[in-house]
Amino acid sequence: MSSSNQPTATTSLEAAAGPAEIVTAPLEPDSETTDALTDDGDSAFDSLATSTTSIRDELMMELREHGRQYTGYMEAKYVLPMDEQEKERLDFQHHIVWLTVDKKFGFAPITHVRRALDAGCGTGLWAIDFADDHPESQVLGVDLAPVQPDSVPPNLEFEIDDLEKDWTFSRKFDYIHCQLMTGAFQNWPRFFEQSFQFLEGDGYLEVHDIDFVIKCDDGTLPSNSALVRWHNYMHDAAAKANFPLDAISRVPEMMKSAGFIDIVATPIKWPINTWPKDPKYKELGRWVTENFAWGCESMSLALFTRVLGWSVEEVQVLMAQVRTDLRNRKCHAYWDFWIVYGRRPGAGKGAV
Repeated sequence: MSSSNQPTATTSLEAAAGPAEIVTAPLEPDSETTDALTDDGDSAFDSLATSTTSIRDELMMELREHGRQYTGYMEAKYVLPMDEQEKERLDFQHHIVWLTVDKKFGFAPITHVRRALDAGCGTGLWAIDFADDHPESQVLGVDLAPVQPDSVPPNLEFEIDDLEKDWTFSRKFDYIHCQLMTGAFQNWPRFFEQSFQFLEGDGYLEVHDIDFVIKCDDGTLPSNSALVRWHNYMHDAAAKANFPLDAISRVPEMMKSAGFIDIVATPIKWPINTWPKDPKYKELGRWVTENFAWGCESMSLALFTRVLGWSVEEVQVLMAQVRTDLRNRKCHAYWDFWIVYGRRPGAGKGAV
């Protein structure tokens, strides 16, 4: 396994050296905001298909719970909502990733992509943009939730399927992309094994995801804060439901165990708000605040009520406190967002 502070190989996916201005050392707080208790609200927000079709009717089942719409598949295996409000948040979250990776599709050094898989494609924004930008490629997006649009580029297909079942794709891929699947996969090692199996020689797997472990480098995150309590309750409930939220930092090791080589892993800080001095990270923090302030309740509602036995009112009270903490710029906390890619060995590096 290899790692570096910054991916340096040139990639034809975006013909760039990698994410710019990555800061791996502690971020410097903005002196103008250190004394501000809360964020001021300054923001810009006013035929590759699988043959396993037998579960699709079950995947389309829906249930209503606490005023939100969920999947009824496998006793609601997927614990996030599947309604319009959540689709909007997923699109919003995709934009944060887009900013994080400097508006690039990926960093794996691939010279040509004939067939690409977007594993866990969500609302399909990455797959649509990639297919538009690569008309020579066949692109397949697969997700458990039927939340993709009907109008798509001619070289793109969407499939509703469970990627934790055995893969039966008709052909292998040159590139597999996986974004923000923390809390969706129960068996991460199996995902890497199947990705390895369904990649062509010298094909690449690339993962963009959050390590949902709250961090702070300067002691400004109180251990009894609502943010830390939410973090602990989330991990407790997710562990009981068999959805690890701390798997992403172990992705390089899991990829190596599956057989991948030339692995590059880069963590990028997602500040909880606009506390950093660095302009890029201040902007990321602005979007991250909105994402989690908007989504903390939808992330927690099913887990806390089903697994921890909380009432809806108890969840809502804690979420109000979490939103206050998220906007407190005296707290210099962050999550790590990881860019990880690795190659399946083949006839020669870069061959397709």
